Amino acid sequence: MDANAFMLKREDTALIVIDIQERLAAAMKEKIMEQVVKNTAILIETAKTFGMPMVVSEQYRKGLGQTLPALQEKIAGCDVLEKLHFDCTRDDALGRNIASVGRKTFVITGIETHVCVFQTALSLLRGGYRVVVASDAVASRRKHDWEYSLRALAQAGAVIYPTETISFMLLEKAGTAEFKKLAPLFK
Repeated sequence: MDANAFMLKREDTALIVIDIQERLAAAMKEKIMEQVVKNTAILIETAKTFGMPMVVSEQYRKGLGQTLPALQEKIAGCDVLEKLHFDCTRDDALGRNIASVGRKTFVITGIETHVCVFQTALSLLRGGYRVVVASDAVASRRKHDWEYSLRALAQAGAVIYPTETISFMLLEKAGTAEFKKLAPLFK
């Protein structure tokens, strides 16, 4: 396989944050959600640092609530689009938003891994996009669902990386202002 398929370039990458909402988060194990929120915040900060576009979704807001408050402040100024389809690309507004960012690679974070993250990632792959799933910034209620969905996505062509790998690949080198800004987030 071509090693270029595993590389990330900030000028060609966007972030999708899928459904990290109050009632969905409450159904997850607390320790796992703490990790997802922390790592999603790191990915948001990374995206903001490099001026990368962000797409944020909320599934059926009336029933599942809004994006968690800890992330709302991080995504201030970003459109948060409500959806009913599990696959973000099938929702009209979100699909247009994703297509309009003009990037070929999407880093995905969110919940649940085996439903909305999974279906969105597969649709993006089918559409010719490169997909990177942040393994430690996605979650499902059951570990089995999370694990096997990530395995299936890897077989389908998605790249599965931890958050730190994603951020450091986008950083490219130490000693820069961006490195000094983001490095403390990994302590």
